[in-house]
Amino acid sequence: MRGFARLNIGGKWYRKSGNYGRANELDQYVIDHWPADVQVIWAKMDIWLGNDAAVEKTIDLLIADFNDNPELPTAIFMLGEEYYNKAFVKENEGRNDQAKEYFRKTINIWERIVTELPESVITPQAYNFSAVCYRKLGEHIKAVEYFQKVVDDWPAYQYAWNAQFLIASCYEKLASSGQMPTADAAVQICRACDKVLANYPDCMAVEAARNLLNRWNSVNSQYKGGQK
Repeated sequence: MRGFARLNIGGKWYRKSGNYGRANELDQYVIDHWPADVQVIWAKMDIWLGNDAAVEKTIDLLIADFNDNPELPTAIFMLGEEYYNKAFVKENEGRNDQAKEYFRKTINIWERIVTELPESVITPQAYNFSAVCYRKLGEHIKAVEYFQKVVDDWPAYQYAWNAQFLIASCYEKLASSGQMPTADAAVQICRACDKVLANYPDCMAVEAARNLLNRWNSVNSQYKGGQK
């Protein structure tokens, strides 16, 4: 194993044990002595962890120095993932305002993957989980936009089936909140559920999609029959 790789792993070990000072020293040594190596991406990322104020600067530097490096999208995704995980911790603690703040920070980071980096295997990940964040924030129209991007552009993506099902769920929320007429939402919900069943017949959402479809087909029929 090369020297900088050992130092990088050592930095991670110190960080995991809570010795952030020593971890930062090792990561900074990697940055200073091997500035052109891919390990610098991870060293810079590790130094940022826990320092909210440094995140934008860190991403700026990583994009400037490693724009064409195939590991960069993964590194930036992992930066956002730190906030994503914190958001769910805060949500579980009932601290919804803080959870929403972390979801927004997550979106801001992952947005840079889709707008500033070449397409990669991480691109659909960024769209999909940003959509989850928008859904958590109650921004269901934006969530639908991002989920739709996933199923349209990456239908074989591992969570495309879930994105397709959550499109239906988002339309249901739009109907229940009054942001969309129930009749219009019913059409979109049924269409999204049909696509789950047709395009992803073996996925874990099949039963839920079938139940949702049956419920909203009934609503659809009532509107078509002029009962509402």
